[in-house]
Amino acid sequence: MRAHRTFAALLLIWLSLASPAGAAPVLMISIDGLSPEYVLKADAHGLKVPTLRRFVTEGTYADGVIGVIPTVTYPSHTTLVTGVWPAEHGIEANGTFNPTLGVESWYWYAQEIRVPTLWEAAQRAGVVTASVSWPVTVGATSVKFLIPEYWRTHTPSDRRLMEAISRPDGFLAEMEERLGPYIESTDPGVPGDEIRAKFALDILSREKPGFMTIHLASLDHLEHVSGPFSKESDATVEAIDEMVGKLIAAAIANDPMTVIAIVSDHGFIAVERHINLAIPFVTEGLIRLRTATGSETARIASWNAAFWPAGGSAAVMLHNPGDESVKARVKALLWKMKDDHAYAIASVIEQPELGKMGGFPDAAFLVEMKPGAEPGYALTGPLELPAPGTGTHGYLPDRPEMRASFFVMGHNIAAGRDLGLIDMRQIAPTLASLLGATMSTPAAKVLPLR
Repeated sequence: MRAHRTFAALLLIWLSLASPAGAAPVLMISIDGLSPEYVLKADAHGLKVPTLRRFVTEGTYADGVIGVIPTVTYPSHTTLVTGVWPAEHGIEANGTFNPTLGVESWYWYAQEIRVPTLWEAAQRAGVVTASVSWPVTVGATSVKFLIPEYWRTHTPSDRRLMEAISRPDGFLAEMEERLGPYIESTDPGVPGDEIRAKFALDILSREKPGFMTIHLASLDHLEHVSGPFSKESDATVEAIDEMVGKLIAAAIANDPMTVIAIVSDHGFIAVERHINLAIPFVTEGLIRLRTATGSETARIASWNAAFWPAGGSAAVMLHNPGDESVKARVKALLWKMKDDHAYAIASVIEQPELGKMGGFPDAAFLVEMKPGAEPGYALTGPLELPAPGTGTHGYLPDRPEMRASFFVMGHNIAAGRDLGLIDMRQIAPTLASLLGATMSTPAAKVLPLR
């Protein structure tokens, strides 16, 4: 009898460790570029999004999420799974800094994240993890079932590339035998998201992960092309709403206690003007060009200061950060440009203030454009080009138009609770608490969802 009681006690201890009190599976769906207005003011825009609107009445939601610097996809998505600013997690923009503005190399690789992630926290808690098309996940060893976001040539050969970098070995190839080819980003519109959702549904039904992330990117693409709340963007949100409904049903079928979180990385602003900020830097000799021959386009030969693009803003990097004379020249030029309405500059932020705001710790300055204008980097030609009907993001996160989304629904989540404005850094530790896991780095307060 004593042996039986001892075994029972050990079993209870093991169960408490394996399944922390109140722990629940979590499905985290990112809808790239989703402003909360698409859901909270759906009627005003004539939007039919019944699935997303359920979160407002049946779940807990934020009026808006204050994002990070810069408000672009890769830094934001990394904050969503780490709970810290880009200056801490290391993913400072979508692409790595390239002073010659040549072929951009994106932050593809999970090894570049400097702090623990939600997948790692879930793995430590014994939760099976999965992810489809989440940024900065190539090589993420803490994701058991992984189809990362990655592309190069946008050709059918990318299918083999995706098979090679997905996990576990042979996993994606086996899925493609049943589902057809998975070719990342060959169609960034709705058909691309339909592929991502189809593969995510298959993983949910067959592998039943306890924590899964999926990134749906088509809305961002359409907003860049046609602007926010355009006819095309609205139709895309409605199509995504149907995909989300299917993903929710599959997750709940696995476990009725599942919690579903809808997140986004940033909002959007309509753009009418495209201002080539590099031209005055060329004129002032801070950027020097190669001699072009024939039809060759202008290229950078050498530079004292160069731009690091980030949507509606741009960091200014110095070739020699310790050169105070160059820094003074750049500062004088930027303030002169800011005072000239032709450049449409809203603000210039200098170090160390920029670092205190959590973005671009090694940049000398950050230039933010006025809403309706975006920076360009042509080295010659006209200063301004029209860009009517398009949209972008990347402006400072305190702008209401840049607010991201957070909607949560599921077992034991408060119904109809409005959290007001929240900090994006709160999301990772909040979801970790739902999983029965802990994040070691974030100091942000866990949101009251129960």
